[in-house]
Amino acid sequence: MDRLEVMGKSDALSGKRIVVVGCGYKPLGHTFYDITTGEPSHDSMDVYGKEMKLNIGSAVAGVLALNGAHVHMLSRSGEKLKNIREYLTNVTENETIECSALDVLDEGDVHDFARNLPTDRPVYWAQSVGLGAGSYELKDDNPYLPIEEIPLELVEKESQIVLRSTHLMMKELLPRFREQEETRVVLITSMSAIRGYSYGGAHCAAKGALDMYANATMLGLYRDNIFVTTVRPGAVDTGMYDNGVVQRAVEDIADEYNCPWRENGIRLAPPTVVGEAVKYVFTTPAHIPSLNIVARGQFPNEGS
Repeated sequence: MDRLEVMGKSDALSGKRIVVVGCGYKPLGHTFYDITTGEPSHDSMDVYGKEMKLNIGSAVAGVLALNGAHVHMLSRSGEKLKNIREYLTNVTENETIECSALDVLDEGDVHDFARNLPTDRPVYWAQSVGLGAGSYELKDDNPYLPIEEIPLELVEKESQIVLRSTHLMMKELLPRFREQEETRVVLITSMSAIRGYSYGGAHCAAKGALDMYANATMLGLYRDNIFVTTVRPGAVDTGMYDNGVVQRAVEDIADEYNCPWRENGIRLAPPTVVGEAVKYVFTTPAHIPSLNIVARGQFPNEGS
């Protein structure tokens, strides 16, 4: 479903350059539905005649561009970025969307990117990173595993990709942020950071680490008018849940919270709702420390 086409446009973020890290998409392999509207819960784009599901980063970039931001998207895949940029430029009618293919785990790449950012407008930053970036081949796209089945490499990669890339970008952008009158930063983590489950030994640990990193930076930087916000989505319809193995795993997780997904269907939020949350954080006069999001019909627990 193309929600960006029906969303209202505004100039709320005009004059801001927003770096969005972690933009991509996956081929549509399964359709989930909203519990209230009955409409598909994914946000889609066409690539060479095939329907793709936008990930969180791409949807965030689209919502911000729709609201007048000068968006600069980052990811490893230059081809995907080119396709996303073409789609978002057409649907948002925003000609200022830019993209750079780089390895967000590489110190040299990130340093060069931050050093070469134009200084014509304030820079904000939205970070959405995970294993979907392609740095680690996740079997069946499934991070939800019983303790005895979690590979050691998964624990290492979850922590390395999420924390290393975030801290590296933070360090390189901080000198620029400190020169600005005000800076807004959104670190997109996950509800898995605060609500545990028996299949979350690796995934919850990694998201929880990023969540506490966000909290530390929030407390350490607000006196410099650098306002960090943690946005925690629950399960989002990005294509990660299209695999039947993942669906069976999240049904088991839902059972632990007495959520009837096994009987009534899995309920996922569209990625654009995360984009709307990020837009709110970037435009409200207040500093929002954290914001939690779950789909209608998804267990709303904010703790284990």
